Amino acid sequence: MIELTIVIPARNVASTLEEQLDALLPQRWDGTWEVLVVDNGSTDSTPQILAEYCRRYPHLRTVRADDGRGVNFARNRGIELAEGDHVAICDGDDVVGPTWVAAMGDALRVHEVVTGPIDVRRLNPEWLVRTRGEFPSDAPRSYYGIFPLAAGGNLGIRRSTWDATGRFRNDIVGAVDDIEFCLRLWQRGVAIGFAPDAVISYRYRAEPTALWRHGRFYGKGKPLIAKTLHDQHLPTPSRLAGWKSWVTLVRWLPRLRTLEGRAAWCWVAGNRIGQLEGCWHYRTFWL
Repeated sequence: MIELTIVIPARNVASTLEEQLDALLPQRWDGTWEVLVVDNGSTDSTPQILAEYCRRYPHLRTVRADDGRGVNFARNRGIELAEGDHVAICDGDDVVGPTWVAAMGDALRVHEVVTGPIDVRRLNPEWLVRTRGEFPSDAPRSYYGIFPLAAGGNLGIRRSTWDATGRFRNDIVGAVDDIEFCLRLWQRGVAIGFAPDAVISYRYRAEPTALWRHGRFYGKGKPLIAKTLHDQHLPTPSRLAGWKSWVTLVRWLPRLRTLEGRAAWCWVAGNRIGQLEGCWHYRTFWL
């Protein structure tokens, strides 16, 4: 019987998938575990890579999920098809640390939900790290100090908790799906455990245009979270919590002459513009 299923949602990740699988599949743990890659309609060589790895690793299996689109559609499908009662989720463009499987497996024996550190130095140049900053290494992040967060790409959860909390939403405009899921966990009183050895190396986008798109996508969903808290009479961030970012964009204009400056400016600007778009979409106001 399988205790832990590791779910990887994947779409067109041929350029990074092998590095992730090479880091993940040889790991050891005292429990029984499998890896399930949900191929969400890849058109590159992702299916061929998966076929080759399946021949080499019997605890790896893959499934095509072409009847819907989006990372949350693939996550939900993977959890549905998981043989384990415990599920850990990572992404095909990141890289797990050498003790990730054991750390997640052990932690889920104790906690309903668990996350671990996000490392940004292994896969990114130093100048890019400076544009985005680093994540806490000793505790989960939080949403403005209101409720704890677990990144969707470094998340462990018991199947029963996922069933009780509800599926990851695939209808959210903007990349706050994991924040919205953590909000529901918090509302149910589910604590998020932290496994220090469950490290994921996260890959930033480096090109200014990609940073702009990514930042805009993240920004679009932020008003939904604030509006949900407000509508349910829960603690909320200030409606003007982001005003300093607008000032920063003006102060940083001279930095556009450098690659690092352009990257930082495009990320913040995309995020701010996306948040305004999200305010219009969700009919609310959060600067």
